[in-house]
Amino acid sequence: MKHPLLPERPLSISPTLAATVGLEEAVLLTALGDLTPFLPLEPYGGRDWYTAQGEQLYLLLPFWQAADIQRVATSLRNQGALLLGAAPFGSSEILKFALPGEYKHPIATPPTPQVQIPPSRSANTIAPGWQPDAETMARISQLGIPEHFVREQLPEFVTYWRERAEPRHSFGSLFLRQVKGKWEAFRATAQRKQALPDNWQPSNDTLRKLADEGVPSTFVSRGLQRFLDYHRSSGKQSISWDLEFNDWIMEDWEKQETPFIEKRKPTAMTRDWQPSEHTWEQLQRLAINPRFAAELLPEFIYKWTERGGHSARWGELFIEYAREEWAYYCQGIEKNPVAKPIPRNWQPGGDCLSHLVNQCEIDRDFALSLVAEFIIYWRGQNAARKSWDAVFVRHARHQWAERNKLAIGNSYGNPQDSNSSANQRTRDRSIGDILTDTNW
Repeated sequence: MKHPLLPERPLSISPTLAATVGLEEAVLLTALGDLTPFLPLEPYGGRDWYTAQGEQLYLLLPFWQAADIQRVATSLRNQGALLLGAAPFGSSEILKFALPGEYKHPIATPPTPQVQIPPSRSANTIAPGWQPDAETMARISQLGIPEHFVREQLPEFVTYWRERAEPRHSFGSLFLRQVKGKWEAFRATAQRKQALPDNWQPSNDTLRKLADEGVPSTFVSRGLQRFLDYHRSSGKQSISWDLEFNDWIMEDWEKQETPFIEKRKPTAMTRDWQPSEHTWEQLQRLAINPRFAAELLPEFIYKWTERGGHSARWGELFIEYAREEWAYYCQGIEKNPVAKPIPRNWQPGGDCLSHLVNQCEIDRDFALSLVAEFIIYWRGQNAARKSWDAVFVRHARHQWAERNKLAIGNSYGNPQDSNSSANQRTRDRSIGDILTDTNW
């Protein structure tokens, strides 16, 4: 048994190795070398491949997160000091690797070219009845994601890839990344939900907004008691009970005022679509910064104009989209409480790329092409940020909008705040303005 006062086993780093491949790279390479005797071994292609689980690496390297391990492993691979043969560690938390030779002396000879395990299956488009295989479900289960949540994401995933009709070698890995991203966004939102407090009453601001909509105070008072009785017995949880109450009263009022009018018919998304004033108010009630939401508008419009979708609730879809993006942004900041300068060899994490591809629908190759410029800009600024992934997502979103000429002539932002920078058109803001805007 380990004594609590005795330190853990130290990592001994070779100065020559650190000078050759980098300090962080030397730490990871040394740790993997110490770990190999305890890892399962699989011969393939004339090499011995080892598989390290995330739990093992976190115990050995507690000062790093998944994105750090993936970043340093990628750097070693690029230098020829390590061979990788699995999905990115940031998404799979599995590091499958091989050493390119016996290290009699630390990297004294030129690095060995990168070797990748060739895919065993040809690329195909997704089938209409596609289902994740047992291995994919097992990997998702290891992340603690409930099966019912996984099944709920399946129809959207299949529909999306059927529409794109793009062949892929493994839809299982794509599905895993999408489910993981959706689950993290869902948990970030769910943690802020709460049951209706016993002594809850609508705020004065909510009552004022209802009065501005022409709803009589007597009608609001009658609806309040029904609202309280229903939600105390339903067990429902919400991020904003004022928002729930506003929607409850407005729905009842509209039914009373126009009981025979047909429901709104679905309309196509247009390039000049703008959220209503009510939509911006709901975003503010959800504590989503209006400038942040305004940056999402071009890509939201592009996404739905490309799909040719029709809906009678574009405002609600935009709110949901902004809520997921805001949850991802906040989660990145919470994971990295200490701001750090951007490393010279920085790369976006697997979760970051998955978010850009699956949620923002930005081409992966396009996103990766922005990395070099992004690093040069921020190293020149010598600035520190808590989450470089979150900053990169904003940069990639802005560049994607520029590429597709998505800027709309009208202003983006809260119509009530004409002086807000959210009212600037996206294309009127420089790259530097977008990257350095830290008003949230």
